[in-house]
Amino acid sequence: MGIGKLLKESLGLIRKHTIVIVPPVLVSFLIGCLSIVVIGMRMTAMEPDAVGELGKGMTGLIFAKSVLSVVGWVFYSFAQGMVASMMVKLEDKGETSLGFGFGRANEMIISLMVAGLVLGVLLLLGFMLFIIPGLIVAFVFSFTFVVIMLEKRGPIDAMKRSVQIVRSNLSVTFKLFAAIIAIGFLLMISSVILSRLSLIGLLASMALTGAYMGYTYVVFIKAYLQFKEAGSGFPRG
Repeated sequence: MGIGKLLKESLGLIRKHTIVIVPPVLVSFLIGCLSIVVIGMRMTAMEPDAVGELGKGMTGLIFAKSVLSVVGWVFYSFAQGMVASMMVKLEDKGETSLGFGFGRANEMIISLMVAGLVLGVLLLLGFMLFIIPGLIVAFVFSFTFVVIMLEKRGPIDAMKRSVQIVRSNLSVTFKLFAAIIAIGFLLMISSVILSRLSLIGLLASMALTGAYMGYTYVVFIKAYLQFKEAGSGFPRG
């Protein structure tokens, strides 16, 4: 599998069928707005003039950000389920729709959201422990939501299958993951700059974040389908 070719094909698909990344873009706006409201309220409640109160306020702020991070993963898990369903229909029929994606994802909503909650907590803890553990969690469980939708498995079983698929395609998956992280780092810098410019810049930052998440989903869905076609990490027969 050519990494560059896969990345290029995924980008081309998104340009031609932009509707595929609409779910994570909508989630990005939702989480962004929630963050502005909740964190804004926590900042307002902080008392900078009293050291004790400031300490309590900082604890509350950190807790609010942590909860939003996990909640974000739960919503993104459903969006990823929609993208996976829409991608399958697109591959089979040459067309897709939000309604179809929502309906198929809704069938697996419990598995998607439980997996999103579990991975959200693991990622939060991992990134709090000097980032590297968080990256490892994201790497080994990168196919979890694809497995839930395309193999109709429960959350824990899907996480185990993701590890199996990654292990069977370790070199390719690592290169793919590294490329996605590199792209994400560049986009993160752009998002930070945009979010500081104005309200329009902040909205553009949210859209960019959602589009990146959608692009990531498309890349790993296409990788999964290619692994499956090659039988790498998949039982034969």
